Amino acid sequence: MAKNMTDRRKNVSRSQVTEVKPQERAQATGKTTRTSAREERRESATTKSANKTAARRTSKGSSLFARARNNQIGRFVYDAYYELRYKVTWPTFEEARNMTIMVVIISAILGALLSLVDFGLYHLFLLIIGGGK
Repeated sequence: MAKNMTDRRKNVSRSQVTEVKPQERAQATGKTTRTSAREERRESATTKSANKTAARRTSKGSSLFARARNNQIGRFVYDAYYELRYKVTWPTFEEARNMTIMVVIISAILGALLSLVDFGLYHLFLLIIGGGK
């Protein structure tokens, strides 16, 4: 399985088109730079994931799960699950607790402030129309 969905989508298009290697790019632009270790790792990871993608396409995958993933609703559900499971950074318990406490405190402060404004405007209204006494 690809590390993330964007790699999977990129690999589909890359496997169909010949990829220009960083050394070839440098030669085409006239720059003679040495390939860094990061670029070499990226290139090897790309070829490995392209091979996995090609192997995945050749297997028929007639299971119910594979067929459900290929239709539009199944793809949406699978992508939503994948994003929630692997891409979303969920808060820790302490972070969630602290944020909840802050929301409760801020809501109480704003509620008290709005109550004071409402009380003041009500008494101002009574003072203007003369029905306060």
